[in-house]
Amino acid sequence: MPDIATHTPAAERVRVDVSSLRPLFQEPTPPMDLAAAVLPGHPDDPTRAIARMTAKIYLKRLLVQLRAHGDAPSSPEARRWAQGLVDCLLRLPHERLLRLVLRPGITSWTKAAAQVGEGTFGLGTRELLAHAGTFLLPGLLHPATLRDAEIPVYAEDGQVVLPAAHLALRVPGATGVLTARATGEGLRLTAGERAHVFPWECLPDGPDTPAEAHPGVRRLLALPGGPLLTGPLPWHRIAYPAEAERPLTPGPDALARFAESIGSGWDTVRRHWPEAADVVRDTTVHLMPVRSQGNWPFNFTLPSFRGLVLTSERHTYLAAQTLVHESGHNRFNSILDVYSVAENAADEHYSPFVEAPRPLVNIFHGVLSFLNDVHMAIRCADAYTPADGPPIAPYVEDITARLAVGLDTLERHARTTERGAQLLAGFRAAMPG
Repeated sequence: MPDIATHTPAAERVRVDVSSLRPLFQEPTPPMDLAAAVLPGHPDDPTRAIARMTAKIYLKRLLVQLRAHGDAPSSPEARRWAQGLVDCLLRLPHERLLRLVLRPGITSWTKAAAQVGEGTFGLGTRELLAHAGTFLLPGLLHPATLRDAEIPVYAEDGQVVLPAAHLALRVPGATGVLTARATGEGLRLTAGERAHVFPWECLPDGPDTPAEAHPGVRRLLALPGGPLLTGPLPWHRIAYPAEAERPLTPGPDALARFAESIGSGWDTVRRHWPEAADVVRDTTVHLMPVRSQGNWPFNFTLPSFRGLVLTSERHTYLAAQTLVHESGHNRFNSILDVYSVAENAADEHYSPFVEAPRPLVNIFHGVLSFLNDVHMAIRCADAYTPADGPPIAPYVEDITARLAVGLDTLERHARTTERGAQLLAGFRAAMPG
């Protein structure tokens, strides 16, 4: 684990005993061929192996930043809170720990925390650690895991939203930093002098785990067995990139319409390409709406918010294309966390997908994602008629032509690494026709 430069005396610094993680970080890299990562369903698909490697990268970053900000002298609670988070994380089974950190809240938090100074993003150390606690608490919801720890969490408008658990905990009147502790009765959230206890049996172990009803616990909307559906949460309003299209804040009716539209696409993926549904489930954990462009696609991912997809309302095969397309971007962003694909990845060349110059790495992104997109469309071609939306055949023809231009650009101009060459081989094999 890298050391952190600090002026805090050693005896008062946050302790990070990584001995329990040593077997995890010493795992050998499994053999893999990235050609098998291009389309879902390949028997040697390395997507989960790459996700595991990526999660270990973010786990290291998380522990480094918790220690750095816990050692900050500006807040008396900071060290206690950071130490509690570190101790609880190190009690988790490795598989649960890796799933917890490779989510949009934590991947974006590690980036923001590395940049933050006191007051950056309008955040102090207390608020920064509270947002980390909010994202991590869903994986820690067990009295043995939380023992002796005080975890900061963030409330807004009288609720604490726990995205990884698909839950909102009602704490009337609370806004700002709260603390969470384990008690014999349940999870206790304290806001000032008021405490709210949520029985353990009412806090599910995961999004799909049954739990007893409780008036203070609300399940958030999600696709069946799939991603969470919300508008922006407090953290997104703080750390979301200024240059990106802002997600909408839908009311209940608008969110239900969004769920119906994107849900029809989710059903389409599961029906016509089950292997792709498995990959979408693994790589896309949160969906947010953006303004509609009608049938025209308007969807994107953000590398720092790994697993988040922003999309306008689309239906059936159009929404299905969005889901597999953006899953391709999330997968490729994880590949880029682990491997370089070209020595000259930043060189700009014409991209047929945006019809303008773009870095070669963006063209890699476009080829991989549109290959998934077009294969989804081909699988839907016989199941949908023009009455369902724009005709599929002209779209397949257009995207296939653009893919051919993009692939030719990469083959002529990219000085590929070994992994980049594997991807190009996978692209060629996946070309329609």
